[in-house]
Amino acid sequence: MTGREWLQKAKAEKWAIGAFNVGNLETFKAIVQAAANKKSPVIIESSPGETSWIGPENVIDLARNYSQQFGIPVLVNLDHAKNLEECQQGIDAGYDLIHFDGSELPLEQNIEIAKKVVELSHAKGLVVEGEMDHIMGSSEIHQGSALEEAAKGAFSDPEKAVEFVKSTGIDIFAAFFGNVHGVFSAGDEKLHLEVLEQLSAKLPDTFFSLHGGSGISGDQVKEAIQRGIVKVNINTELREAFRANLQEEMKEHPDEYAMYKLEGPVLEEVQKVVEEKIDIFGSFGKA
Repeated sequence: MTGREWLQKAKAEKWAIGAFNVGNLETFKAIVQAAANKKSPVIIESSPGETSWIGPENVIDLARNYSQQFGIPVLVNLDHAKNLEECQQGIDAGYDLIHFDGSELPLEQNIEIAKKVVELSHAKGLVVEGEMDHIMGSSEIHQGSALEEAAKGAFSDPEKAVEFVKSTGIDIFAAFFGNVHGVFSAGDEKLHLEVLEQLSAKLPDTFFSLHGGSGISGDQVKEAIQRGIVKVNINTELREAFRANLQEEMKEHPDEYAMYKLEGPVLEEVQKVVEEKIDIFGSFGKA
């Protein structure tokens, strides 16, 4: 099945596919092992920094190899590409989904580039995600309030979203309805589901993604999925689990220099996070 077919299946059956960022081989392995255990399709994604670090062709090769090894669908998404050149890298490398994030550009320029990305991607059967409203935060651990961070931006306007989708031809709309990137110490993440309901009603044939999925309660995510979300992005919680557990292993084994010997327990903790998310998203047993 293609990326589009998997999204259509998820939408029809009201579950979502987890999109998990990879910054190294260890996280990559943990994600696909979790997906294999849960018999779930999964989206591996790389941001511009992660793509540059690993290499777009390497991301694709690893995903295809792991998909064959574990017998599960492993789709690949280019996450938050900021310009046409970055999108072209993902298209040329063979990514299944291309996310162009022009949300910090003037709207006219955002639309102009998005249309070109759609043209290039659709010619190869790829799925395109667009972002009209800048989703606040960053994929880190933050002190403070998620509510205050969300208030720095403007939630997606349904009428404007319709025009954006029509003008660009994108397949997935990155909705901003209270979700922010990162995990916040206040633990006050709150989704405004009424905004998502309005977006879904206005754009019944469009897929919707939830960025900043880390830190949001499972109940809220499940409600968002019932209202149209088919792709949930997770990054910070993976980074947090990896770093915290690696630090602990290094502390317990100060004389070990063969790093791979320390990383087994670390991968297990990252894998647990992914498996918990797959259960919340309802994608278990769908592969």
